Amino acid sequence: MRKNYLHLDFKGISPFAPHWPTYLKHFQSLGFDGLLLELDCKYAWESWPGAALDHYTKQDVLAMIDLAKASGFEVSLLIQVQGHLEWALKHDRYAPLRESGFINELCPCNPDAVKKVEDWIDEAVALCPDAPYLHLGGDEVWHLCTCDACQKRGEGAADRKMAVYLDHVGRCCRRVVGHGMRPMVWSDMFVSRKCYEPIKTLPRETIIVNWCYHEKAPFAGLKEMQGTGYEIWGAPAIRCGWGPDHLSGIYDENGVAARVANIKEWQQTGINLINTVWGRPSSFNVLYPPYHCFAEAFAAAGTDGASWRIDGDDAFAVQSRRWRELETEYDRLLRKGVLLFKWSVGLNRVARYIGRRPGLFNADCYKQSEALAKDVEALRKKLFDFFTDNGLSDAEEFIDERISMLTPPLEEPENPALERSEIL
Repeated sequence: MRKNYLHLDFKGISPFAPHWPTYLKHFQSLGFDGLLLELDCKYAWESWPGAALDHYTKQDVLAMIDLAKASGFEVSLLIQVQGHLEWALKHDRYAPLRESGFINELCPCNPDAVKKVEDWIDEAVALCPDAPYLHLGGDEVWHLCTCDACQKRGEGAADRKMAVYLDHVGRCCRRVVGHGMRPMVWSDMFVSRKCYEPIKTLPRETIIVNWCYHEKAPFAGLKEMQGTGYEIWGAPAIRCGWGPDHLSGIYDENGVAARVANIKEWQQTGINLINTVWGRPSSFNVLYPPYHCFAEAFAAAGTDGASWRIDGDDAFAVQSRRWRELETEYDRLLRKGVLLFKWSVGLNRVARYIGRRPGLFNADCYKQSEALAKDVEALRKKLFDFFTDNGLSDAEEFIDERISMLTPPLEEPENPALERSEIL
């Protein structure tokens, strides 16, 4: 039987440790058999002093791992060995480790950076010593080989960038193998460059995980990578995305439907899967909504999830319906705010044609805006209550970010008593 892992990226909205058993029970009921935990910036790694948040203590993480294993899950960790390190490299103390000054990527030719990553690998292994895998990330290394040291390292290679990449990733993989674990690496650096033979330079124990979130089967690069003889896993996404589906504030039904379709496409391949649940596009972008927003996608990804229904009476279903009500209310207020803003623009544009000064209509619009603001504040409280009741992190940021989209940018009238359309 294929393995069906659930990846949880904790740099976004994630459960506080005391609420972990509730979520774990739901994931277990859906039929997932493995967990890939990406602690990211939510755990104060000893390898990165002063960089991360103290969201989960070491005791929290150890207890969460132990409970997951006692519940029948295989548990492994994911760290990032080159890119997606904004949360750490943004700090001045780690600036010397950056690739060409970019805060999201470290230089693999910097001895101090290499030592930092090796220490991090050792720490991750010690945190979960009996894990079958350690995922090393390695995806979206956008600034690869842009500094002088990396360019010099790659001299003479047919593909300078890939040579530097493989040198670093290979070194990291060998360190993981030395600990008795199998390393995992994301596929996109091979797929984007359409170069698959270099995979064979990595240790034979390495697993390449091919993530594709929007395309349909046959997935790009899958056949070619399988042809290398290395073990290849697939990766659909339960929670991911960018653009209008998240800037609107709340994920809509179409977004969830797209996630379900992507998951089902991957399931047809019959290979081992890691179902990814991202927290943000990166450390510096918007938060994705809570797990409850993606309830149907979680169910679709689970081996036994077909029996789960959002109209059921289990705790997750009840809270998912509650979230859906909040989504509906959010959408109503968003539409009202947009209409009010358009109304104000239109009225003030009319003023120039009828011989009245712009801004005269502000009081009319502002009165409606005040009514909207009361509804928005009521929604804010409901959202906070939801986050509190469900033991979820990042409530203040998420709510402030989304609520800010609801109130139209109207100028307060200078003299509300006089600035009305009926008064000259």
